Amino acid sequence: MTQHLIPPNDYVMVQQQALASTCTVDGLDIQLYQWGQSEPCVVLLHGGYGSWAHWIRVIPKLQAHATVIAPDMPGFGQSDSPPEPHSAESVARPLAEAIRQQVGDRALILAGFSFGGAIAGHVASLLAEQIKQLVLLGPGGTGAPRGTMPELVRRTPEMSRDQIRQAHRRNLEILMVKDPSCIDDLALYIQETNTRMHRLKSRPISATDTLVRALSGVTFPVTVVFGEFDASVGEYRSEREAILRRVVPQVSIEVISGAGHWVMWERDEWVANQLIHLISSP
Repeated sequence: MTQHLIPPNDYVMVQQQALASTCTVDGLDIQLYQWGQSEPCVVLLHGGYGSWAHWIRVIPKLQAHATVIAPDMPGFGQSDSPPEPHSAESVARPLAEAIRQQVGDRALILAGFSFGGAIAGHVASLLAEQIKQLVLLGPGGTGAPRGTMPELVRRTPEMSRDQIRQAHRRNLEILMVKDPSCIDDLALYIQETNTRMHRLKSRPISATDTLVRALSGVTFPVTVVFGEFDASVGEYRSEREAILRRVVPQVSIEVISGAGHWVMWERDEWVANQLIHLISSP
């Protein structure tokens, strides 16, 4: 029997402040959460094995400055899964239409994390006339090799509650963060609930050059952010940077000192301030 997890208070507080809505696209129900009502709109896409909660530390800092929308992408969280075979396009097409239904023709700042960065490239190409800025944090889909790291810990039905919790903690240490001391009850809750609910294998899609193909020829501004110690990037950051500069000559690339892959968690103030700066820019 799957044990029911009790969400920490800080998770409940942020979720309760959201206006939740469901957009139906081609028979798929896509869940979106919205905070704030100011201009412009900021749309935040989570990573693989994720949900809107990947952005939970940034959302409260943004909602006074913009309309913040964080969907559960198709195949994750409370959203339906697209038909197989899964691809970046099969996720991005209904997601872009759901965003369009939610925001109309308003200008967008679109930010995507990890696998969500690859999807953000496709969504931005579909909504190009509305994109004020595209921000990619540790994006997949560049075609560069994945960083070398230890194998993630598998959970099995025989594990005790404490063993499962320790497995999630170890996986966060391996893949997501540089500083293990930032892994608290909220991070563990997000990690466990997200991995329980995912139904779409993101890694094979992230391993392709799908983002590069989506960005070819774009004219809107693109910013890419890497954590200095992003495990998914590892020793191949220079390869990623070279690929991105080749396909998007106007790209701006930032490296956050001391941070791992989940930069919106470890450096939430920095990420929020960068997005607020983009919100206030003409």
